[in-house]
Amino acid sequence: MEKYNESIANNSDVEMIHVSLDSDKSSAQEWASQGAFPWLTVLPEKVEKSGLRKDYKTTSGVPEYHLVDKNGNSVAKGLSASFAKIAEMQTQD
Repeated sequence: MEKYNESIANNSDVEMIHVSLDSDKSSAQEWASQGAFPWLTVLPEKVEKSGLRKDYKTTSGVPEYHLVDKNGNSVAKGLSASFAKIAEMQTQD
């Protein structure tokens, strides 16, 4: 949470998205609320309906995170890669 709050929460260029692999909405919401996650949690079927399946492939494990730019494009996949990308972007500014 601390890393998110320091580098993503107030960054208008990017946002973190959690793609839940839970099979039902209530389980995903319960897990996210227990963790008090500030980022968006999306169920796989919502990702499919949004047309973003090409960028959001839930194959890397549970849970799956993506860093997206302000246009909705995936710029990094996974927590480590997302925070590395944020660090890279900050050094470019």
